[in-house]
Amino acid sequence: MDNGTDFDWECAIERNFDALERIVMQLLALAGVTSLRPVVDTLPRYLRFKILSVLRPAEFAARRLIAMAACKLELDVGPIRPGGSIVPSSPFRGEDTKACERSEPAEVGEGAKAGDNPQRIPAFALFDPFKPFVEPWLTPEEIAALDDPAMPAPFVPDLPPHEPVDARALCLRIAALRNALVDFDGQALRLARWRARRAAGSGRPVRLSPFRPGRPPGWVRRPKTEIEQLVKECHFLGLDAWTVPNTS
Repeated sequence: MDNGTDFDWECAIERNFDALERIVMQLLALAGVTSLRPVVDTLPRYLRFKILSVLRPAEFAARRLIAMAACKLELDVGPIRPGGSIVPSSPFRGEDTKACERSEPAEVGEGAKAGDNPQRIPAFALFDPFKPFVEPWLTPEEIAALDDPAMPAPFVPDLPPHEPVDARALCLRIAALRNALVDFDGQALRLARWRARRAAGSGRPVRLSPFRPGRPPGWVRRPKTEIEQLVKECHFLGLDAWTVPNTS
């Protein structure tokens, strides 16, 4: 890819943002989440798995989309103080400065009455979780048996697909992703500030990039669905934006 002025990064970000926004709205509809019912207690097991199979790749795509904005759009991260700290400054696109400052997590159900114990939406994670290197639910013998065709496969119970299962954590993850899109400029500024601190020799967490090694969940060579196309394109563009200096 030509990383000069020939590639329109802003157009690519807007296009993938619109696709991701459509997917998040579909997830909210599948979960039955509305403004009057922001958290669903239970969902059928098959529906929870279906939502999770799209939500997890969408979260990885969102991180790469935020990284594109942090690297390729004009962001004023402010002057860097000695030690790597950054003086807060006004974000881009004319957003209010307070919108990008760290604040308390929003509550689910703003109109909830006192005593309803509303749950707080967690902040969207800008860094990929690392892959687990072992399967903690399997013994070493069971792990070895997976590669031995002569050994019987471990018993997997046939779980009822329509059995209600807890969906509260799933709803909060969808809400966190939705909030990240609502405050997309602020999320990009957060990551740009971390990158500037890291370039100055500071920054936590101590990582080389927000991406974990390898391909993200949902990546396929020949995409057939919107989420597969989104993950593949955002992964390619996100890596390119993060590793290649901005010459525009």
